[in-house]
Amino acid sequence: MGIGNRRQIQLVQYTSAKSAAGNWEETRGEPRNLWAEISNPSGFRAYQNGQTQLGETKDFLIRFRFDLHPNCNWKVIYSGRAWTISEIRQIDEKQFYYRVTATSKSDV
Repeated sequence: MGIGNRRQIQLVQYTSAKSAAGNWEETRGEPRNLWAEISNPSGFRAYQNGQTQLGETKDFLIRFRFDLHPNCNWKVIYSGRAWTISEIRQIDEKQFYYRVTATSKSDV
């Protein structure tokens, strides 16, 4: 992780449960502020479904204790958008360094 290349992000857990009326409701957990090095800057091109499109995927290089256990129910809040986690990889067998791949479809 380079000094000066990190941006502040939030890691938030979302849970879904049925309400008394039978509707599904999504509740937002407490956000955790983290610093991340972000690759695939906005405006990059991606090849999806046989078409070249603006990319909606970013890689977040994060250093944190992994007692949070984020998965697809967690979202990364960055630049006014909610990024859904699709993959988490440990980097070089290091204990606290993880690369989180996330996609975004909407604003927060």
